[in-house]
Amino acid sequence: MAWIAEQVLTAIKDSDMRECITEERLVDLTQLTKRKVQESCRKLCHSGLLEKTGQGCHTITKAGLEALKAGAQYRSGPKDKQQNGKRVWKNTTRIRIWRAIRLRRKFTVPEIITLVADDDARGDITSNVQKYVRALAAAGYLIELPKREQGTSLTSNGYKRWWLTDEKDSGPDAPIWRIGRGTVYDPNTKTEVAI
Repeated sequence: MAWIAEQVLTAIKDSDMRECITEERLVDLTQLTKRKVQESCRKLCHSGLLEKTGQGCHTITKAGLEALKAGAQYRSGPKDKQQNGKRVWKNTTRIRIWRAIRLRRKFTVPEIITLVADDDARGDITSNVQKYVRALAAAGYLIELPKREQGTSLTSNGYKRWWLTDEKDSGPDAPIWRIGRGTVYDPNTKTEVAI
């Protein structure tokens, strides 16, 4: 089945390509929802295959005509060849936690929290760090050290200290805790470890 943008281009191809086609007409031709047609037209305009006119309709551009003649298929997604279709996560909390762990090597959860917490942090950052550290420990990335760090309250047992050894530092990409599968996937080594 063709992608939605391809359905829109095909509908234009099957009608008079030089005709000014409204989005309502494209809804009738493609049997898609109005919203999907609008999104597809916006993407096709951004790609230079369609052009929106002042009357609220779309005309196909020279590049669009050439694409249709060549039988080109329109696909959304990464345009950068360096991405290779790989989803890129830039600065999630888990990525920041992994970077902080690699930076500190030996750490407590509160030390990591002070490094990764920011004003935009959503949810309970303490719980997030604790769960991720436990998952990494269960997957064998972290070793729990026998001596604890002194806690802040008088009745505290102290904070667990963790150690990321050089052998377990697999690289800059943060291991992904796949909760549903009960695994940790390492994008650096492309391995998955059951926990």
